[in-house]
Amino acid sequence: MTQSLLSSDMPLHAQQRYRDNFARHLLGLTRHLQSQTMHTLLAEFGHEGLRLNFEPYIALLGDTGSRLSDIADTLGVSRQSANQTANAIEAAGYATRVADPRDGRARLLVLTDAGQQLRHDGITVAAGLQANTNKLVTAKEFDSSVDTLTELNLALKLPMPAASTEMSLQGIELAGLLPRLAGYIEYRLMTLTAEKGHPGLRLSFGQVLTLLGPQGGSIQRIANIQDVSKQAISAIARELQELDYIRREVDPDDARQLVLKLTPRGEALIADSVASVNTLANEFTRLVGAVRFKTLCQTLATCYRALGLEDDIFTRPESLNVRVLARQLRAQLGASGAQQLAQLLVRPKTVNG
Repeated sequence: MTQSLLSSDMPLHAQQRYRDNFARHLLGLTRHLQSQTMHTLLAEFGHEGLRLNFEPYIALLGDTGSRLSDIADTLGVSRQSANQTANAIEAAGYATRVADPRDGRARLLVLTDAGQQLRHDGITVAAGLQANTNKLVTAKEFDSSVDTLTELNLALKLPMPAASTEMSLQGIELAGLLPRLAGYIEYRLMTLTAEKGHPGLRLSFGQVLTLLGPQGGSIQRIANIQDVSKQAISAIARELQELDYIRREVDPDDARQLVLKLTPRGEALIADSVASVNTLANEFTRLVGAVRFKTLCQTLATCYRALGLEDDIFTRPESLNVRVLARQLRAQLGASGAQQLAQLLVRPKTVNG
């Protein structure tokens, strides 16, 4: 019997689609690559004070800098929001503001030497992560998917990294193409779902709602996955609770902890978001064609599953440990070694050694 992912009140097809769809796969892969890049830059390259929201600004500055108003318009954010992020980037030492040589009354945000080194190191890390991702699918599938991602970005008029002496997308296509498309998907899904009777939705709600599985989710675990503070997730959870989308319950495995779970209204929201995913899939299909979009979806799904992204959301704890161990053993033993181990575990008396 198929196990219900959420409540039995939600149709089974909606439960399955909620767990397994191209938007979740693309957003999960994007978050994984960005998180891995940031942690590597912190741990191995010594860059300090990094935040995930620095990335689009660093990518868009190029060699000559840019006006903050232009960056805000390109990213579709308010100038106040852009200024707050720019202030944080300046405080971390990666950018500074200088007079615009074309207009002395205006200011440009430009990379400092530390910012240029950060961009260089980021490219190095992104290239390594993409090389590892390439191994998960065939070269033909990967190249086709990159072409489709490029076409989607262009068709949607999404911002691309600014020109610089080293910012060619060759070898780092995923880092250049996925983040802005992921942002578009999040915003479009929020808009479509709000139109189905959920006014007041905010992009930040997705940080919590998408990470609630059958057993709910703890604030600390969600904060760890999203690479944000526990306080930030707590604030979002309070808003969702006030809107009656989630509730807090005592963790059955640890009475000292609380878990967040969807209310019936929250499950209705998820079901409506699934319908929004279907609408978005149809929109993308019209832009790039059914065959190319299907190949992209298959590539994203293969990478998502091979990397074990979000396994801890939908897999029971006792099953999760086995799957994590299996991935570790495959990585250590290689394909042939993993097959030999599998044969030994299934038929131990028929395998020598």
